[in-house]
Amino acid sequence: MQTATIRNFPEHRYKLGKMEKGIGLADFTSILNTIDALGIAQNHYVEKYGADKIKSALACFYWSGFRKTEVLGGHAKRYLLPPCKRHLQTIERKSNAVPGILKEDIEIKGEWIFITAEPRKKGSRDAPIELPLVFPYVNLIVEQWDKTTEGQKVWNITEWDMWHLMKLVDPRQYVHFFRFNRITELCCNPEISLGEICSWSGLSPLTINSYLERSGRLIHSAAVKMKRQYVR
Repeated sequence: MQTATIRNFPEHRYKLGKMEKGIGLADFTSILNTIDALGIAQNHYVEKYGADKIKSALACFYWSGFRKTEVLGGHAKRYLLPPCKRHLQTIERKSNAVPGILKEDIEIKGEWIFITAEPRKKGSRDAPIELPLVFPYVNLIVEQWDKTTEGQKVWNITEWDMWHLMKLVDPRQYVHFFRFNRITELCCNPEISLGEICSWSGLSPLTINSYLERSGRLIHSAAVKMKRQYVR
């Protein structure tokens, strides 16, 4: 397959800073409501794809924590890493084309929906993630899956268009934030083990440790143990 022309995202994509604080379900509902409001204004992207398809894609991102290309797919790309402290010369890299989530990558069994996504960036995920059908907005995923023809992408939205859509919703927003948000939420739950988080996210224990530290889970665990040590 032919490699696509270099088309890096603008350098100012984080000009308002990366989002470091997670969002809950109420905040996500507000995002979906904004998509509906854009539709009322006859926004180009909402008109092109339809509000329901966009919202169902966002629901998938929110609950799964998948990377953007894992869901939407992407062409093979060639890009350049400029010189920095770690390497003095410009480095050329190539990425492989990925299909995104196809109709056959989603299956419903009983009260659960199973979603398979090919992991990116040398990640490892050996099984589909599972979401309860009763979760809010999972019905949007099911409805979009029902509309999709076998062998076709469930969300045929381009990376570029999704990036622009998120900026219309909130200039600070970007799709990869949902991955950060989901992994952080997993790390905040003391009942979910490190191994379970690695399996869900496709990340290594070393990478997950940074999320654990950011979530405050390890500090809370240390505080609880100190309480047991000093309070009799």
